[in-house]
Amino acid sequence: MLAVQQLESGYGESIILRNVSLKVQPGQVVCLLGRNGVGKTTLMRSIMGVLKARKGMVSYNGRNLTKKSPGFRAKAGIGYVPQGREVFPQLTVYENILLGLEASSGKIREIPEDAIAKFPVLPAMYERRGGDLSGGQQQQLAFARALASRPEVLLLDEPCEGIQPSIVDDIRDVIRSIKEEGQTAILLAEQSLEFVKSVGDYFYILEKGAIAWEGGLDALSDEVIMRYLTV
Repeated sequence: MLAVQQLESGYGESIILRNVSLKVQPGQVVCLLGRNGVGKTTLMRSIMGVLKARKGMVSYNGRNLTKKSPGFRAKAGIGYVPQGREVFPQLTVYENILLGLEASSGKIREIPEDAIAKFPVLPAMYERRGGDLSGGQQQQLAFARALASRPEVLLLDEPCEGIQPSIVDDIRDVIRSIKEEGQTAILLAEQSLEFVKSVGDYFYILEKGAIAWEGGLDALSDEVIMRYLTV
């Protein structure tokens, strides 16, 4: 469904990612792991087109998206919850979610009930401004906004960062429910090993901007964790 092939990307003169290749199959939760600063967010931004690739290719359903805009990729079916959430602080919760419908190219004109049902606290906050919400509430809002267009692939960049434990549990439940429904694949970048092991099907570990290891849950041994993830 989503494939990255020998991707090279970075900022200015700095090359952060080198020859990165990975795949996300339909219905999978694929987890991207690595210590701080190894390039996880850079990879997410490159897949979404926020950051232009210097070499390599990003393809989706067999279509080359490497030179396409973030808006084109969103309309093709890729949802994105960026690190830091990036809600619009002056817009209401309702208006923030409505903006997510833009990615449907007019096919969806009202906020889908199933997207909101996953975050039952949001409807009561519809008239509140996004900037007035707590970090956990903003994370749920960003998640619901991405789901509003019913993407086939969802990119989640550090969704548990700075979030209270109760909302981390809610986000885990939402990821599991999406996985059970089987309509949306997920690429999840996350620091919490316990969290990714509870939801993930397949794992990639980045080190110094390159894929250093990949495998299923059974292969994610203590030795691998000590070598690539322990600080």
